[in-house]
Amino acid sequence: MPDEREGPGSRAAHVQPCALTARRRAVCVWLGGLASYRQGLVKRLIRSHGSIAEILDCGPERLIAGLAAPGAGGRRTMHASGPPARDTEAGATEFDPYGETVTGDDAIEAATFQSILAISPQKYLEWAESRGAGHAVVAWCDSLYPPALRQLADPPLCLFLRHQCSGEELVRRLEALCVQPSVAVVGTRSPSIYGEEMATLLGRDLTTRGVLVVSGLALGIDALAQAAAVSAAREVRTPTTVAVLGCGADVVYPRTNRGLYLEIARSGLVLSEFAWRVPARPWRFPARNRVMAGLTRAVIVVEGAERSGARLTADFALELGREVLAVPGEAGRKLTSAPHRLLRQGATLCESAADVLAAITPLGAEQYQAASAAGDGADGLQLALDNGSGIVTHVLQSLLAGPMSADQVSRRCAIPIHTASAALSELEVDGLVRLFSGGVYRLRRG
Repeated sequence: MPDEREGPGSRAAHVQPCALTARRRAVCVWLGGLASYRQGLVKRLIRSHGSIAEILDCGPERLIAGLAAPGAGGRRTMHASGPPARDTEAGATEFDPYGETVTGDDAIEAATFQSILAISPQKYLEWAESRGAGHAVVAWCDSLYPPALRQLADPPLCLFLRHQCSGEELVRRLEALCVQPSVAVVGTRSPSIYGEEMATLLGRDLTTRGVLVVSGLALGIDALAQAAAVSAAREVRTPTTVAVLGCGADVVYPRTNRGLYLEIARSGLVLSEFAWRVPARPWRFPARNRVMAGLTRAVIVVEGAERSGARLTADFALELGREVLAVPGEAGRKLTSAPHRLLRQGATLCESAADVLAAITPLGAEQYQAASAAGDGADGLQLALDNGSGIVTHVLQSLLAGPMSADQVSRRCAIPIHTASAALSELEVDGLVRLFSGGVYRLRRG
């Protein structure tokens, strides 16, 4: 595996497969590129082959034959004359699936699908991983692919990531996405003043309590919650927030959120199941919403109409067995129809971050509130938020033996140094450990 200390655009940013071969990883990313242009393609492949593992065991020729079958891809125009290419200085050609322009035009997207279909999976993987600094790809078969997404009926075969950090820091952020408790905060693009206040309050308070805020970078509730998370995380040294896009991760949509997009890339993660430069189109936003629901332990609906993207995200969460919370509002208003309907159907009332923490931890509401009031519930809360991995708990217990550096914790717990550092940072944020000069961590007492 390449040195993780390489730059942010290096291969270190791409986690290598474990049991599966490099060929399977290439097929995975290649199919992810194709699925960026065919709604429901992964679901159809799973229906035909049984599982993603079986899909990846198929040879590209067999997959191409299946995709070229009538109805398999929604079109019968599968015989491409060849991918668009441009000459290189060496006289060879370099794959470029887009040519000079990218739009949402059906004909152009059909041609792009054909161009990807016409090249080898390895060639497409090389293109996907050659976009320069700040671009990364995580495949379904990679160790840092978020395990929660595998619970989806049609999980993304790969995730395209935008970031502005080193390869080592990117690994830390991906680990946080895999193990840190996270919630989606969603709602209308045109919130009331009350909705704006609640989105900001939740984004800020959840972040300061070590919960990762996930949203879609949309106008309104999404952007407000994520902006508050970015601001709060300047003080707590954790990944700020994760933006899940309904277009390529390198496409800023909506354009008015460009500043926030750049802030999230600097301190958190921007991700998408859609390939580089894929434009926003209507069918890609419900797909984005299912990824948000899949990534998180809970979905919070702040404000929204009965038929809205926020309500759709909550429906995905219910299908996955995730917690659904709703912020109550003024009776009879259109913007409160979605959260009030969810409350009538059994969603948890959400008035503050404390309600969210009570819903996503095994402590339960009464125990959590009692521990908070007594001021002695930090240890129990931290262990409850350990996501079943045991890593944070193990690191915390190791410090009972005395002060240690991250390197010493790594050796004592038999975990990678970046995993130990991430766990120690999480414990420091929660006020359970303290960092002293020389990089030594000590348990806080009392």
